[in-house]
Amino acid sequence: MTNWELLSPELKACSVIYEFTQIKKEKIWFNKIVKILEKDVSRSTISKSLDKLFDLGVIDGNWKKAEGKWTRVFNISGEAKDFVKSIYNNTRRLSKS
Repeated sequence: MTNWELLSPELKACSVIYEFTQIKKEKIWFNKIVKILEKDVSRSTISKSLDKLFDLGVIDGNWKKAEGKWTRVFNISGEAKDFVKSIYNNTRRLSKS
């Protein structure tokens, strides 16, 4: 099993998005990702990482209401689901969220 700390910020963000959308069946948005990864990755690095993931077509986002506010909710793109699933299954972030 790969060590979570060795993953790039992009792969950490992907893993969190996958966990919430595919495993927990919950919406995930920027501030929620920042809170989850606050001990691992800075807010600005997460922002840059999400931009890169959008550019690469790994994630997509839609505007939806979450917790009473309109926010951009993220999903793993269809073409990248198997790749991100593999990362998620091989790293298993020690999460309490």
